[in-house]
Amino acid sequence: MQINVLKFGGTSMNDHQTWKQVLNIIEQYEYPVVVVSATARTTRQLVKIAQLAAEGKSEQAEEISNGIRERHITLIEEFLKENDSSKNALILQSCIKKIDEKISKLNKLLHYIEKSGELLPQMKDAVASIGEQISSYLLAQCGLAVNQMTQHIEARRIIKTDKEYGRANPNLFQINQHCGSLETVLENGFTPIIGGFYGEAPDKTITTLGFEGSDYTASLLGGALNAASIEIWTDVSGIYTSDPRSIADAQPIPELSYFDATEMAYFGAKVLHPSTLKPAQERNIPVLVKNIFSPKEEGSRIVRESNHDREVLALSFKGDIATVTVSAYETVMGYSFLTKVFEVLENYRLAVDAVNTTEASVTIALDNSDMLDKLSKEFIEIGNVSIENKKGIITLIGCSVNSVQVLTDRIFKAVGNVDVDLLSFSKEKRILNLVLNEDQLVESTQKIHKSLFSK
Repeated sequence: MQINVLKFGGTSMNDHQTWKQVLNIIEQYEYPVVVVSATARTTRQLVKIAQLAAEGKSEQAEEISNGIRERHITLIEEFLKENDSSKNALILQSCIKKIDEKISKLNKLLHYIEKSGELLPQMKDAVASIGEQISSYLLAQCGLAVNQMTQHIEARRIIKTDKEYGRANPNLFQINQHCGSLETVLENGFTPIIGGFYGEAPDKTITTLGFEGSDYTASLLGGALNAASIEIWTDVSGIYTSDPRSIADAQPIPELSYFDATEMAYFGAKVLHPSTLKPAQERNIPVLVKNIFSPKEEGSRIVRESNHDREVLALSFKGDIATVTVSAYETVMGYSFLTKVFEVLENYRLAVDAVNTTEASVTIALDNSDMLDKLSKEFIEIGNVSIENKKGIITLIGCSVNSVQVLTDRIFKAVGNVDVDLLSFSKEKRILNLVLNEDQLVESTQKIHKSLFSK
């Protein structure tokens, strides 16, 4: 049995027209396992209303909650209107019942959050996952409406995790055990449809795998099922040399390695979740990135080994970065100082985008988050601390090691008089990072991309 795991993101789940396209794509596969995100914008709205509830703004939260309900009911009604079937009335009734059940649960969670006056990570995950809980059930019902043998599978039955709310770690052993039920569904002629992004902790509470974690769900299932491929269906034809939404002359990359694709995701490329490729890489499963609006286009193929003859494979960029500089007190020895700095980062499980060190100081670039205050309090015991916000980072991925000096010269020539706060190069990873002011981020990326990729 050759299984293909297909993941459809928020843009694929946007409206009844894209749902028709998703179901048409699914129908082309013999043994598909389908993972879906929430409908477009839903997860962001859910996080927003959870925050509003914590602030005591229940009326605003309830208004958005009702809007989510109405939007999903309208989507189902529009879909069924274009697919005349004797089953429509029963399907609509079932869908509305499920929507109302989930919205009622949402409102109870919001009430609890409002009473407690704070948004705990556990509550945030419970609220944020409701979009996928709804969309996966509704898509399976829509499949039945067009005579496809689709079956909704509750993700919590399969995706088992620890209790690290917001960025839960999957329990691979348990996931492998539970994936046998998906094979049974396939053998019985049905297509399982599962909500991505969320799972279940040992105490039965809901966890999430991190923002855009539906990709990760797909890869975890693909690895557990030893799938023939894991396919990420989105609104662009593959992975590009930079974000085509901001870089007009970005070019598609036909093939790249797991390593380079992971680095692109980590440094801001929005096509993949950073953790997506690890389960695929462990089983050597190819990952395809394809466009639901142009399904016949090849897209990008991610494999174990892929060589290119370019100076640079791609550029990623992301904003909302902070730089933290810690300078050692005179009484601290250099090796002791650096060890203590990185111990603090490890204790907070904070990933660093770029680092510049001397014996007596270290500058790190990392995502600007609510952890910075706690971080600075820890660092103040080690040395003097300086934090700069509103920074951005440009990352050149797959650099030719032999031409780093030439690359650096071309970059500075391209960006002109822009102040660069931090420049770092990793020979092993073939990555060059530049940290600069956030308001110069996109324009500088455009200039660098034009310099490196224009023929």
